[in-house]
Amino acid sequence: MSLVVFVLVAGIFAGLAIGFRARPRAVTVIGIVGLAATVVAAVLITPGQVVVVEGGGLVTTAYQRLFLVLGSLVGLGLAVTGMAGGSRRDAPAVTLGILAAGGLTLGLVDPRAAVLVATAGGLFGVLVTLLPSAGRAGATVGIRETRAVIVAGALAIAATAWFGRDLSQLAAQPVVFGLAYLAFAVAVAMRFGAIPFHLWAARLSDVVPEAALPILTALAPATLAIVALAWTDASVAPLLVDIGPARLIVLSIAVASVVLAAVAAFVQDDIEHVLGYSIVGDAGVVMLALATLDPEAWAPARTWILVFVVARSAFAAWAAGIRAGFFTGRVADLRGWARRSPILAIALVVVAFAAIGVPGMASFDSRSALVGMALDSPLATFVLVGTLAPLAYYARLLVIGLRSPDRASEPVNAWRPRLTAPDLTQLRRWLTGTWDTNRAFTTTAVALLLAFLALATSSGAFDSSAAAAGLPPSLDAPSEIVAPVGSGDLPLPLESEGP
Repeated sequence: MSLVVFVLVAGIFAGLAIGFRARPRAVTVIGIVGLAATVVAAVLITPGQVVVVEGGGLVTTAYQRLFLVLGSLVGLGLAVTGMAGGSRRDAPAVTLGILAAGGLTLGLVDPRAAVLVATAGGLFGVLVTLLPSAGRAGATVGIRETRAVIVAGALAIAATAWFGRDLSQLAAQPVVFGLAYLAFAVAVAMRFGAIPFHLWAARLSDVVPEAALPILTALAPATLAIVALAWTDASVAPLLVDIGPARLIVLSIAVASVVLAAVAAFVQDDIEHVLGYSIVGDAGVVMLALATLDPEAWAPARTWILVFVVARSAFAAWAAGIRAGFFTGRVADLRGWARRSPILAIALVVVAFAAIGVPGMASFDSRSALVGMALDSPLATFVLVGTLAPLAYYARLLVIGLRSPDRASEPVNAWRPRLTAPDLTQLRRWLTGTWDTNRAFTTTAVALLLAFLALATSSGAFDSSAAAAGLPPSLDAPSEIVAPVGSGDLPLPLESEGP
């Protein structure tokens, strides 16, 4: 099965990267090669395949394939950015582990199993990225993130286990169903670091490099959010019980995240925290999808998640390019950055356009649809305007970049490559020197590439709308089934008449 191949490729390279952590060069090579291999493996995933295991199983879908392709591409780009910028070398291993867990999470039919795998993926990111070399501050933040991941996992598992029972034989008050729904929604909010659960995510920006931040706070939690959307549509929306109070709490979390995170990002003094709060703000739109309780929100919500993951990854690459080129992340010290690095200026404009969009683009239309379904006027109008508030912090960064440059913070080769004639007698030394000289340019080039990938995703390329509208993993209508016939037996192909 093609999904199993993807998970094996990502998992094996993640294990190799962890095993060679004492050898930095080997870890770098393994991580980059592994992420390139996951791109290929994700492209080769065939939708409609099923592995049946004791009533459950794994299913491949077109949306899953697109999510993993885009996730692998941004993971590869951020890994190259991190390598060029000199950030932690174990970030590619984290990305590989999260991609492996994400593939399983999106393929599992049983939401309880999917939640367990998503939680394990979150814990993998905590253990490998934060604890080894970030010192006391990193350990403190790592403990807080571990607590957030575990508590979120426990809440989601409890909710899915409750609805997994035979409800026809269960006498329960309507409030219990509302609490189960609220538990899963709060679990998603905690994983994203949505307001008011944002403190650990804000501290994460202090110890995690820009290139790793969207992997931990956008890509990994996004898979749990997708499972929550499918579970809500299947288990909560059909209930003829009043869960209005619980839904009101979820709406409050969503609105607070959308509005307050944009304000927080605007007033931050360093680009890492601007990036962190921008992720929180976009996650608020995902929380709006969970609050709609309307099956019509399924397609726009999953479309938005694709845009969210890719656009925030591109913004992270831009932030890494700024730090690599100007040796600072303080916004006040970046006067003239756009004049000195026009490629980064183009990248920021493209990222902003992709994240905000205009009517007719998938990013704008999906976000507007979710706001309209979740809220009534005039609050819907207020929140819709709030979703455009990120224009303020993008504009602030651009205005500072267009001011007269501060000569004390000029970049080093951030806008063009520097090449010298190759020395065939000392080829390795020449390659190393060329790489070191062009680190700033490399981060800048990757930021521009990811920015255009975000723009393509935001515009609805890759047939994302059709993929997002597809059904969640199900054993009901497979086009190709592979079922284990007994313990220890190899999977055997079975014929199927198709959907």
